[in-house]
Amino acid sequence: MTRKVLISIKKYLYLFVAADFITALFVGSSVNMKSFNIRPISTLAVFIMLYPMMTGMAVERVKTASKNYKLILCTLFLAFIVASATAFVISRTLLSHEPELALAMVLVGAIPCSNMLIGWSGIADASVEDAVVIAVFGLMLLPILSPILVRVNGGGIIPIPTLRLAINLGIFIVLPLVLGYFTRRKIIAMKGKAYFMGIKEVFPSISATGILLIVFFSVAKVAPILVHKPFLFLVVAGALFSYYIIQLVIAIIAVKILRFPYEQGIILILGATASSQAISLAIAATMFSSLTVFALSFKPMLQVFFILGIIYGLGPILRRFFGVCEKG
Repeated sequence: MTRKVLISIKKYLYLFVAADFITALFVGSSVNMKSFNIRPISTLAVFIMLYPMMTGMAVERVKTASKNYKLILCTLFLAFIVASATAFVISRTLLSHEPELALAMVLVGAIPCSNMLIGWSGIADASVEDAVVIAVFGLMLLPILSPILVRVNGGGIIPIPTLRLAINLGIFIVLPLVLGYFTRRKIIAMKGKAYFMGIKEVFPSISATGILLIVFFSVAKVAPILVHKPFLFLVVAGALFSYYIIQLVIAIIAVKILRFPYEQGIILILGATASSQAISLAIAATMFSSLTVFALSFKPMLQVFFILGIIYGLGPILRRFFGVCEKG
C-alpha cells in the first residue's frame, strides 16, 4: 500500500502539489503562523528531497556515456547563462514591484534542471546517455556558477549572502550525492542490481514528499498575504510562463541552427526550459523569505504542465522540424 501511494505521488505530483497548496492556504488563513520558524522543517525536507534523488542517480555512468561535447556545452550554456539573462529581464520588468517574487525568478534562472532532465528525456524518447552527462555536469557546476549568477542578477533586489549560498549549494548537492553514491553501491552489493532497480522507482516519490512539506509550511506562513493579494498568483504564473516560452523559443532556434536531431535537440530544449524544483526550493526555504518560497512552490504545477505540453503537444512537430537519427 505504501509503495502504491508513493508511486502515485510521483505520477500525479502536480495534483498533490495543488492539493497541498490549497490546504496550506486554508490552514495558514485559519492559524497564525507568522512567527512559526519553518527552517528546521525545511532543512529536514531538503534532505528528504535530495538524498533519494541522488541515490537513484548513477553518476558513474558518465564514464561510459556519450561524449557529444557540442550538445553538452550548448545545453549548459542555455541552462545557466541564457536562462539567467531571461530571468533577469523578467525580474526587472514583470516583477519589478515585487522584490521577493523577483528573487524567486532569479533563482529559477540560476538553478537549472538536474536529475529530472534524465526522467524527462526518457519520456521524450531522447538520448538518455547524453542527458545523464549533462545532468551530472550541471549538478557539479551549480555550487560554482549559481551563487555568482544569483549575486549578479539578484544583488540589486535584496542583499545576497554569496558565500553562504555557495556553501549551502555545496552541502545540498555534494553531501547527498556522496551519501547517495555509497548507499546505491551498498544496496547493490548486498541485494543485487535487480533489487535496487526494483526499489529505485519509489525514490522520486520520497523526494516529492520533501517538496510537499516545504510547499505546505511555506505557503501556510504567507497565506494571509496571498488571501488579501490574490493577484500574486496571476503575477507569478505570468512571469513563469513568460520565462518558459522565451527559453523554449531560444532553444528551438538554437537546435535548428546547430542541426541537432530530435533525440539530442529535445534534451537541449528541456535543459534550457525546465529548472530544478528541489534545489531552488531548498535554497529559498533555508535562506530567503516565505513569499520567495511561495513563488517557487507554485512552479511545479506550471512546469509539469508546460514540459508535458512540449513533449506530447510539440513533440511530433519537433520530430519533423529537426529530423531524427537514423537507426541501424
